Amino acid sequence: MSFMFAISFILFLLIPGPSLAVQVHGPPEGYYVHQIGHLLFISSIIFFLTFLKLDPPSPRRPWMFLKISMFLFLLWNINALIAHYFSNMLPREALDTPLDIFSHRILPPITTEKYIYFITRNDHLLCVPAMFFLVLALRAFRQTLDSEDSAEDG
Repeated sequence: MSFMFAISFILFLLIPGPSLAVQVHGPPEGYYVHQIGHLLFISSIIFFLTFLKLDPPSPRRPWMFLKISMFLFLLWNINALIAHYFSNMLPREALDTPLDIFSHRILPPITTEKYIYFITRNDHLLCVPAMFFLVLALRAFRQTLDSEDSAEDG
C-alpha cells in the first residue's frame, strides 16, 4: 500500500498539470471577497480571544504569547480593512508607484484620505510582530510539551 502511494506521489511531482487553484476575480467581486475574508478573520480572532478570556487554559508563557499574537492579528486585520477601503477609494492618479517600492509616493495635494491610506499601508508593522509572537507561542508550546514528556519519562 505505501509503495503504491510513493509511486503515485512521485508521478504527481514529476508529471505536473495545471492546478486551477486560483481564480482571479476582477472588481468589484474580488474586493468584496477579500474584505469578507478580513471580516471573517476578525470575527474568528474575537471569538478565540473571548474564549481565552472566559476560560483561560493557563497563565503560562505560551498562552500569553498566543494572546499577544492574536491581538496583533486583530489590529492588522482592522488596519487592512481600512487600507483596502482607502486604496479602492483613491484614484490611481493620486499615487506614484514605480517598480522600486522605496520610491512610492503620494502625489499632492495631500488630503485626509491620502494620509490615512499612507499610514494604513504600513500594515507590516502589525503583521510581522504578530507572526513573531505566534512563532514564540508555538515554540513555547513545544518546549512545554517536551518538558512534560521528559518529566513523565524520568
